[in-house]
Amino acid sequence: MKMILFFSIVLLCFQTSKAQESMTTTEDIIFETKDIDVIPDFPGGLDVFYTYFDKNFKKPDVPQLIGKLFISFIVEKDGSITDVATVKDIGFGTGTEATRVLQSSPKWIPGRKAGKVVRVKYILPIGIHTD
Repeated sequence: MKMILFFSIVLLCFQTSKAQESMTTTEDIIFETKDIDVIPDFPGGLDVFYTYFDKNFKKPDVPQLIGKLFISFIVEKDGSITDVATVKDIGFGTGTEATRVLQSSPKWIPGRKAGKVVRVKYILPIGIHTD
């Protein structure tokens, strides 16, 4: 009797975990750019994004600052940007300012996998030059 009860509990736990797993697998997956068919893009392309960024980025008052920072973010299915984080910063507030500009950017064109819109983690290099 104890063995039947034990196996019943184990089976119930297994079925519950499988049900929870299937509920979250397709909607919450965040893909890497290498794993999708169509990479997210800024409306008009990355050249337009870099123009937008340069126009809105407030450069620090540091003469001859030259470097590259890297920002990661998620392009959601609706094109909105979430989870913005600085991966590599060159200091002087550049990471914080880049995060601000990216968070205020227009919606992106979302990525696709197998014809379906998906969430995608994107890492973007941004060159910083002050005069």
